[in-house]
Amino acid sequence: GLSTDTMVLRSRRSTPHGTIEIARGESANCDGSIFTAQIAWPVRTKVAAAAAIALLLQESVCGAADHNMTAFRVCSAGGKRPKVEKGYEDDGEARGGQRLLGALTKIAAADVAVVVSRVYGGVNIGKRRFELIASTATDLLLAVGHEPGKGIVHSWGDGHALGGSPPPAVAPVAAAVAAGGKKRRRGAEAAAEAEAARRAQREARVVQIASA
Repeated sequence: GLSTDTMVLRSRRSTPHGTIEIARGESANCDGSIFTAQIAWPVRTKVAAAAAIALLLQESVCGAADHNMTAFRVCSAGGKRPKVEKGYEDDGEARGGQRLLGALTKIAAADVAVVVSRVYGGVNIGKRRFELIASTATDLLLAVGHEPGKGIVHSWGDGHALGGSPPPAVAPVAAAVAAGGKKRRRGAEAAAEAEAARRAQREARVVQIASA
């Protein structure tokens, strides 16, 4: 039977090639074999992808696995047909990494590195393993907002942008708007007080004239 764990864990890490986002998501358990996908983005070069994969392989889920299949796709910008750099590693799971790269190609994955770890459950599940290698990776990519040919470009969570972009200046803008509102309120209150003072002065003069 097949069961899944819907939890998705995300974090941000620094590498010699820049800051990357990491996500680990849905584990699939089929007859005792457990498949878990991790992704890292953005990776703009083959070297950056290799560094990201090396970082992912240090995660505990990889240490406990029998096989850690890896793949990456990097798409250079410009031209009608952007250049694509790609690669994979089976890590003892025959054609596992190849199928993983095939899944990334099918959804036009861009600027991502992926590791799918398998803990062998003692039962041969045949071609079903290829389906799970592909689905755990693609489901996670879709969950974090990957767009075919563009990569992961959406914002999520606590306000930081995916793809390594700097955090949007939401708080400063909100503070400025609030400050402006306070200034406008203070200005309106001051104007009302001045008008009230002028009205009181006019009324006082009218009373003086009437009593003269």
